[in-house]
Amino acid sequence: MKKIFVSLLMVMPLAASAQSVFTVESNGQKYSFPLESTTITVTDDEPTQPAQAPVYKSNLKGVSLFGKATTFQFKGMSLIADYMWAGKLMPKADDTFKFQATTNTGSDLYFGPEGDANAPIAVSGTATKGSTKFYTIESGYQQDSVLVVFNERTAQYSVMGLVKEAPYYTIDFEGSKWSALIDTPEYGGPLLYGADGGGFSKDEGVYEWTDEVTSLHSKLNNAWGSWAYWSGGAAISNYHCDIADGGSNTQLSLPTETPAHSGDNFLVTYGYNDGSPYATDSRAILDFQDGVARQIKGMWITNNSYFLHSLTQGDRFNQAATDDTFIDVTFEGFDAAGISQGIVKYRIQDGKKSLTDWAYVDLSSLGKINTLKINYEFSKDQDNGAGFAAPAYLVIDDIEIYK
Repeated sequence: MKKIFVSLLMVMPLAASAQSVFTVESNGQKYSFPLESTTITVTDDEPTQPAQAPVYKSNLKGVSLFGKATTFQFKGMSLIADYMWAGKLMPKADDTFKFQATTNTGSDLYFGPEGDANAPIAVSGTATKGSTKFYTIESGYQQDSVLVVFNERTAQYSVMGLVKEAPYYTIDFEGSKWSALIDTPEYGGPLLYGADGGGFSKDEGVYEWTDEVTSLHSKLNNAWGSWAYWSGGAAISNYHCDIADGGSNTQLSLPTETPAHSGDNFLVTYGYNDGSPYATDSRAILDFQDGVARQIKGMWITNNSYFLHSLTQGDRFNQAATDDTFIDVTFEGFDAAGISQGIVKYRIQDGKKSLTDWAYVDLSSLGKINTLKINYEFSKDQDNGAGFAAPAYLVIDDIEIYK
């Protein structure tokens, strides 16, 4: 058997998203050691025969993680060094776990916090043999896998990759300032379409808003010399209507049975850019009015009544969804120079199934950005020959921005 040297990863701190393999080398070959198994696989461009996994010393038959974090199933840990076991967990708030060890004679031993009560998990510590209590994962940790390491000889444990989440502010669009931005009627109202309903011919009194804490801002787009919601924008609303009544006149309405994600108010964006010669770039834009780049943690989204009516019943512009239909909303971040920092996609129409509940979209991968633009990708049946035919609306609530 070839001799394999294991990298000394145990003494090195891991990044926020814990590694799932250990890398080893043998005679110039590199191997990956998955934590979920004891099989070593070759990772070279030209693989050779897998080598036999190293045999480590242990006085136990196995060690598992057990608790709410494992849905109260025994999640086996892997022997990664002499008397050292490791396994992965997701640090979800209020989840619990303890260590369960099986001896070579088949007896079960449990290791957990000392005392008579559950205890918050620490980055490292010593578990107590025979404990009936659990370690508790508190709120405020990033939702990335962590690596839990347990020493069977000393009962010491370490949690690698456990990182506190940065504080953030939530824009819920509640209060008199936001409610004053709700237009009446929903289509053709003076706030979104000007006094005569035909748009603003001058950049005076054009609908826009800015959050006082985060400086998040939006303003109606300009197209063909005027500003109006039909050119793209983000409007505050609290309207509801039945899906059967969904249409342009109820464009700012959630379905009757769908409340705002929190409070009463929410945001409805309109606009898209499909590259069609028949339309302008009307993507809804969110930016930061003070020019300072910030990281958007995420937001809650759903569909409005108009979109749901169109995709279920069809309308004069668009046909109802089929089994092959898909529509993805895209969130693209840009820096101050207008250079894209990445795109996050979320499917709001999958075949005949539409998004009807609130869904959380994590935008943290975009990093710090100056501008966010909302657009759509779609199946061919949602192009009526003149471009994107589905109602290009998105309902948003509770936008989270890191402080």
